[in-house]
Amino acid sequence: MATIIFWSHALNWLGFRFPAIQRLVHPRALPLMRDGRLLRRNMKQELITEGELLSQLRLQGIDDPAEVKAAYMEGDGRISVICRDGRSAGAPERPL
Repeated sequence: MATIIFWSHALNWLGFRFPAIQRLVHPRALPLMRDGRLLRRNMKQELITEGELLSQLRLQGIDDPAEVKAAYMEGDGRISVICRDGRSAGAPERPL
């Protein structure tokens, strides 16, 4: 476990110090939707089905995919969504 923690910290530090390494260690966001349309080639690259993506949209409070201006698969595996009205949809907060 210590080895994993060491390498995680070392790669994060190297990525912070050297932008070229940052691009290798932390991939850029990949668009999955644009203007309400699914980008199937990118979805296939990330092994995400239409049902999984629509499920993530519903979890973020979006019922209609036409409301989505853009949706991205972030480098850490989360899906971020920008709605047409300019707001960013986020996962609902958990009740206390």
